[in-house]
Amino acid sequence: MIAITDFKKYFTRWSKLLNEYRSSLKPGETEEVISQFFNRPLAFLTAKIFFKLRRSPNFITMFSMFFGVSAGFMFAQGEYNYILAGVVLLELMIIFDCADGQLARMTGKSSSFGKTLDASADLATHMSVFYGVAFAVFARSGNIGVFFLALIAQASMYVHIFLFDHFKNVFIRVARPEYCDKLESINDIKESCKKEKLNNRRFNYKWLAARMYYIFYHIEEVIVSIGYLPYANSFYDLFPDTERLDSLTREIYYQEMRGSIKTWTFLGDTTHLMFFIVFGILNKLALVFPVMIISTNIFCIFTLFYQRIKFKKLGLEREILWQERV
Repeated sequence: MIAITDFKKYFTRWSKLLNEYRSSLKPGETEEVISQFFNRPLAFLTAKIFFKLRRSPNFITMFSMFFGVSAGFMFAQGEYNYILAGVVLLELMIIFDCADGQLARMTGKSSSFGKTLDASADLATHMSVFYGVAFAVFARSGNIGVFFLALIAQASMYVHIFLFDHFKNVFIRVARPEYCDKLESINDIKESCKKEKLNNRRFNYKWLAARMYYIFYHIEEVIVSIGYLPYANSFYDLFPDTERLDSLTREIYYQEMRGSIKTWTFLGDTTHLMFFIVFGILNKLALVFPVMIISTNIFCIFTLFYQRIKFKKLGLEREILWQERV
C-alpha cells in the first residue's frame, strides 16, 4: 500500500513538472532542433531555479548578456584554451536566452520591454562574438577582410532571423492560436507606443521599449515583403487576417505549412551561433564566416522557394482577397 501511495505521489509530481515544462515551450513546430532536444530541457531547469529564487525573466536576460559578451572576449584571445572557454560561455548564453522566455511563459510575464531587453542581449552577444572571432582571425592572419566577412555574415543572419520570426509568428497565429504567449501585431505595438507617450509625456523606458519593438517589426515587415507585389502584402501568406479564418482553414494551413516552418527553424539565431561552437571546438574559427555565409544563404534561398510552393498549393485566402480587390 505504501509503495502504491509513493508511486502516485511521484507520478503526480512528475506530471505536474511535465505540464510546467510544456507550458514553458513554444509550439514544437517552431522550435530550432538543437534547442528542442538539448537547450530547452536545460533552460527549463534553469528557469525553475530562478523561479524558486523569485527572480524575474529580465534578471536571467542580464546573465545571458553577460555570458554572450564574455564569450566574444574569450574568442578574441585566439588561443585554444580561451576559445574553449568561449564555447562554454556561448552555450550558457544560449541556455539562459531560452530560460528567460520559458520563465516568462511559465509566469505569464511576457512584455514588450522584456522582449526588447532580450533582443538587446542578443545584439550585444552577436557584436561581441562576431567581431571577437574576427579579431582573433585577423591577429593570426593579418587579413583585415575578415571584418568584412563578419559584417556580411551578421547582416545575412539578421535577414534569416527576420524571415523566420515572421513566418513563425504567422504560423502560431493561424495554426496554434491556443499558444499562451501574447503575440502582438505591428498595429498593437504602435498603439502601445501612443499609450505610453500619452500616459507619461516625459521620457520613460516602457515607451522606448515599445518604440524599439515597433521599429524591429516594421523592418521585419519590409524584409518579408521583398519579392512580392505591393497588393500582395495583405495576402494569406504574408499578413493573414486571422479573425476571418475558420477552424477548417486553420487545420489545412497547419497540415500544409508545418514542414515549411520546421525548415525555417534551421535559420534561427541558435543555429547560427552553433557555427561558432562547432568551429571553436575544432579550432577552425578562420572558416566560420565563409562556411556560415555560403551554407545559410543557400539554405535560405531553398527555404524561400519551398515556402512559395507551399503558398501556391495552399492558395485559400488569396482568391478571396483578390476577388474583393477586383
